[in-house]
Amino acid sequence: MKRETLQLTNLLTFANIKLGGKIPQLNMPYGITCRSDAPCFKECYCTHGNMAFNSVRDSHKNKLELYKENPEAFFKKIDSEMSFTSYKYFRWHSAGDIVDIKYLNLMCWLARRHKETRFLCFTKKFELVNTYFDGHKKPENLIIVLSNWGNWRVNNPHNFPESYVDFGRGDEAIPRFAYVCSGNCGDCDGQHCWHMKKGDSVVFHKH
Repeated sequence: MKRETLQLTNLLTFANIKLGGKIPQLNMPYGITCRSDAPCFKECYCTHGNMAFNSVRDSHKNKLELYKENPEAFFKKIDSEMSFTSYKYFRWHSAGDIVDIKYLNLMCWLARRHKETRFLCFTKKFELVNTYFDGHKKPENLIIVLSNWGNWRVNNPHNFPESYVDFGRGDEAIPRFAYVCSGNCGDCDGQHCWHMKKGDSVVFHKH
């Protein structure tokens, strides 16, 4: 219990420059929590830069272990950290992805606990998301965005927002109405992605 209590401190980070350093995020280890056939695995930005530091990778793996040991305590700790400050935005998984159905259920629980915060999650685990929301209502302040990658396409029966990647080849089937991200959340102050609605799309330049 002492080890868990010690390591459950400071689950949230603010180091992502793209997010402006003011938006809390919760990361999981990439690869381990991603779908096994993730088309972006070999080109993932988590393989280089500060995401590739051993200390960062170890931190992500530790969070996954702590979640698996006690999912409810893990999310209650996030809830506790967020109770001290009212955040406008929250980002799930600059690294990694939704762990499992229970994790997604607790993401919804956290969103309902903090209705003043808009939670954003990009995910390629569309089967898990579709299965869960076939029988559950999504909190309005939890924005789930299904992520396409080149010719790899998600199945989206709930018409959730989608993201695309522009590889600069000109052959990507990117919707003409998709919002083009500048690469810095500060440029739009989070007004786009954290407010996406059903049918909306955003496109990122590959980085």
